[in-house]
Amino acid sequence: MLLASTSNAQTRDYDGVPLPEAVKLVTAPDRDGFAGAWSGLWGHQLKHILVVENVQTDGTAEAIYAYGDLVSWGITRDWQRYPAQIEGDTLTVMGNGFVANYEILPSDVLMANFQAGRAFSQAVLHPFNQSMSKPKWTSAKFEKITTELSENGKPITFEIVIFKPDGAGPYPLAIVNHGSTGDGKNMAVAKLTFVDTAIAQFLVDRGYIAVFPQRRGRGKSDGLYDEGFDKDRTIGYSCDTGTSLAGAERAITDLGHIVKALKKRPDISSDSILLSGVSRGGILSMAYAGRYPSQVSGVINFVGGWMGEGCPNGAKINDALFIQAAEFPNKTLSLYGENDPLYSIAHTTERFQTFEAKGGQGTYVVIDVPGGNGHALSAAHNLWAPIADAYLDSLDRR
Repeated sequence: MLLASTSNAQTRDYDGVPLPEAVKLVTAPDRDGFAGAWSGLWGHQLKHILVVENVQTDGTAEAIYAYGDLVSWGITRDWQRYPAQIEGDTLTVMGNGFVANYEILPSDVLMANFQAGRAFSQAVLHPFNQSMSKPKWTSAKFEKITTELSENGKPITFEIVIFKPDGAGPYPLAIVNHGSTGDGKNMAVAKLTFVDTAIAQFLVDRGYIAVFPQRRGRGKSDGLYDEGFDKDRTIGYSCDTGTSLAGAERAITDLGHIVKALKKRPDISSDSILLSGVSRGGILSMAYAGRYPSQVSGVINFVGGWMGEGCPNGAKINDALFIQAAEFPNKTLSLYGENDPLYSIAHTTERFQTFEAKGGQGTYVVIDVPGGNGHALSAAHNLWAPIADAYLDSLDRR
């Protein structure tokens, strides 16, 4: 039920997000209450403010759900007031055609997920009040690092996105690797910077500095993005086994140079690193750990695979990388979602069996993801976080 909208109230702009003029932006003084205002980014792109009002003893409340403009998503700034329900540490807003859940964490932020049909997104929201000059949208820091890698005689500078705990550190390093660009035909997608706020917040809350590197040609990194394309790049990624695996080798090379550069930072400890990644980033993390086991303490693989099973050679390509991953002597964690459009459970089960048959150590977990898109698993923080927590507790991080 919609209680109110911009059509019947004067509004005030908060860094591109409208709110009712009369709203009071006062965050609850203790973390047990949702009452107050919170700000963050859906998908690390869409500005979002949540204001929770009129909280009752039975857990009912009202929520002002506001957002900014995002042309690429076809969204124009607006706000609405909806009923909300609090149960334990979770607040649920039932909107017009969507459901948004907000989980309050011990670090005094809200871990949020949004579902509308098969669409699924995530956000981390920070407290926001009227004493602040503008809302805090993210704790991410965008930087560039120069490595020893060169291309056409020019040194390669990589874009990295950093999330870190409070203080100077040093902190153990967790690297989260991005996936592909879908079918590889739309090169504009390659210029988007990959960030996964749910994974980032999970890692930071557990004492890691979380770094999201953008490999060559991705985001704002230098160089050519060339991880297994057909000779005619308009066709997208090649299904030829040799071409595809050469692309994976290129990604491993990039990651090696990135690791070496990051380990020189004073805010990063000398401990072995935790690797994680989504889709291609997940299988890349596994393969890299097999190649350089002394550098790595553990791997959390989210829906990992290099080529989808729609590719005739997909199983062969993915098996080659999981066989390489089996050289890693420590435990790994592989998380997959039901109804993944790229990797069926039958496909990923077979790949994991290949990994184990070659001596790989790990746990394979299947999760039913809300919305029915298993490839969006990482956004379902509440489902995978307890499993990942137990995995991290089992690691020797030295």
